[in-house]
Amino acid sequence: MELKSKYEIEIENFRKAFSEQKSKRIAIYGMGRRTATLLPGITDYNIVGLLDRDSNNIGKELCGIKVISIENIGDMADLIVINSDPSNYEIIYKRISSVSIPVFYANGEEAHLKTVDASYMDNSYWKSSFEDLKKCVENSEIVSFDLFDTLIMRRVFSPEDVFGLLGKKAEAEFNIKGVADVRRQIAAKCDAFASLEEIYVKIRQELQLTEEMTKKLIELEKDIDIKLCVPRRKIVELFNYSVALGKDTYIVSDMYYGRKDLEALLNKCGIKGIQPDNIWVSCERKRDKITGSMWQMFADSVVKGRKCIHMGDNIKGDVKNPTHFGIETVYVMSGRDMLLNSSVRELASDIITAEDSVCAGLFVSEVFNNPYALCKSKGKIVFADSEVYGYSVYGPMITKFLIWLYCNSHKDSIDTLLFFARDGYFLEYDYRELMKLLGDVNCQRTEYLPISRRLIYLASAENGEDFRRIVAFPYVGTFRDYMYSRFNIHVTDKSKSYNGKLVNAVGDADRLMEWIEPYRQDIVKEIALEKHNYIKYLEKHGLFDGKRTFGTVDLGYYGTNQFYLQKLLNKKLEGYCVYACLSQNNVFINEISMKGCFQRDDDPAAERSLIKKKNMYVETFLTAPYGMIRYIDENMNMVCEPDKKSQKNFWIKEKVNEGVLRYLADYVSLLDRNGIMKTNNTIEEKLFYHILNGMADISKEILEGFYFDNDFIGGREIGVEA
Repeated sequence: MELKSKYEIEIENFRKAFSEQKSKRIAIYGMGRRTATLLPGITDYNIVGLLDRDSNNIGKELCGIKVISIENIGDMADLIVINSDPSNYEIIYKRISSVSIPVFYANGEEAHLKTVDASYMDNSYWKSSFEDLKKCVENSEIVSFDLFDTLIMRRVFSPEDVFGLLGKKAEAEFNIKGVADVRRQIAAKCDAFASLEEIYVKIRQELQLTEEMTKKLIELEKDIDIKLCVPRRKIVELFNYSVALGKDTYIVSDMYYGRKDLEALLNKCGIKGIQPDNIWVSCERKRDKITGSMWQMFADSVVKGRKCIHMGDNIKGDVKNPTHFGIETVYVMSGRDMLLNSSVRELASDIITAEDSVCAGLFVSEVFNNPYALCKSKGKIVFADSEVYGYSVYGPMITKFLIWLYCNSHKDSIDTLLFFARDGYFLEYDYRELMKLLGDVNCQRTEYLPISRRLIYLASAENGEDFRRIVAFPYVGTFRDYMYSRFNIHVTDKSKSYNGKLVNAVGDADRLMEWIEPYRQDIVKEIALEKHNYIKYLEKHGLFDGKRTFGTVDLGYYGTNQFYLQKLLNKKLEGYCVYACLSQNNVFINEISMKGCFQRDDDPAAERSLIKKKNMYVETFLTAPYGMIRYIDENMNMVCEPDKKSQKNFWIKEKVNEGVLRYLADYVSLLDRNGIMKTNNTIEEKLFYHILNGMADISKEILEGFYFDNDFIGGREIGVEA
């Protein structure tokens, strides 16, 4: 089989997709790397112009093709092909969807705007507000709060998922199997007035437990619950406001916990100032809200005709039933129901395992902690805070990757992980945090390794073939800029006739080989110096140590840097990628060993990977606070390209990563080690993909921190859009 570069594969795919449109007038949307490497391979097509979102580029040329205005495009072209990163296909089409001619994506698919079901916006709850709730408190003598899902919330998607976590921990810690199923069955059979102790009397009989073990299970369940619970801050604020106003303030709950246990839970969630007698719980009163018996007792012994308001999330128990006894009510939507009624409601069907439930529960507790968070946007999630965005969107995906990396690298007996710059800047730090959380800090070394395509190409160059590959690697810019970017050479009058001429390295390779001839000796010296310095750096950091086993950590996709580093070290490396090309189309696949986290075994090219479909969002986050690394100098310091927008706004990504780290810590704290090590669940990647595919809006302020830059292929920055 003839092995092809990814640029040749892109050209081949384009020709297949548009073979029948060869004679038609085609406008290409996009001036990035993909178009720069495509145009030299389709010179027999009738490309009439290029389109770009920046109107200042009109009149400029790429490969001899001018950038034209999209106004009156129907008079100039028969169709438009969007040739961008697939992550931006739909975003770009939204921008130009009003054109009068057909629009296609580079894969041959005709562009269209997907139908979005926005019926969630019609929910009458979105008309409610915290201010209205506050007025209800001010105008009442007695204020009553439901507890679970109103004042506090569990960081699992469904309450019964607590039993799933209980079962896993009971098996891991006490070697007792079947606890989860028995706990669910007993809960379903017991009446609403049963206490936790009464429930466990039946569990003890069913599982034939000792009294001592039964007590341990009770404490284990309480411990899990207290870890899971967090306050719903706005409602706790209202509770404290009610107490401060001197209102007669109560908590009324259908629950198997007694007041003593609930007091500990309330203290943990910062809910104070309530008298023990003002906590009404079904297992002690032997009454419940669902039948209304609790409300009858409450009305007779507490309300006594006074003005009382109760707020809660259960339509029957908290909203309808109290009104039969003269108690006014306000519906406060639970976090779970907010998800089910929001723009991300489709995600609910993907929550299957206990680990899925924790992931979804953490998302819900972060995004829907405030019951009124979606009222202004009528049910659509809007991310305006970088840390919340990081916790909710990147946190689950990065956490899954780090755990997958931990499991696989240990299974492969890797003692040192090399996190490639710049993708590994956050990943290495976050991985160290994972090891701390797991109590495993001394078992594996990590190293953040300066590397870039430019650096490793030059450092590993050995012959003429290597040299031509360096020359021909994609770059669009003037010859002057090309020589400095590629070889660190400042041009002189030796080449004054073409110093300012625009070059496209892919199509102009033969010409470039001629043009650089006056500088060949300078280039050879520069390559030798950079190679010498880089090898010294690698030696200093022990990478030539034959006793150590190394794994590389990279975003992906072909493993180019891994291949050339392996060649330089003369040592086999194991590659761990977010996603990877493991098919025979990869020219390096028979020389390197790679694994991809976010892809299935039957998808070697990661074509169906949801994370790869949104790779621009990954690439623009996984970077460093400095530009592309050019080389290592004689003092072992990195020499980088000048800072651009991505670096100048790097604080935004740092805030995003603070959210990632907070999610990582929460996730690890809520699961037993076996649960943490399960990496076959898919909720994380589905959440990442769908959130970034129209289910949520991301503020412009956050997106100002997300730019893609790669000076090796040209100096243009590309911003992520939403």
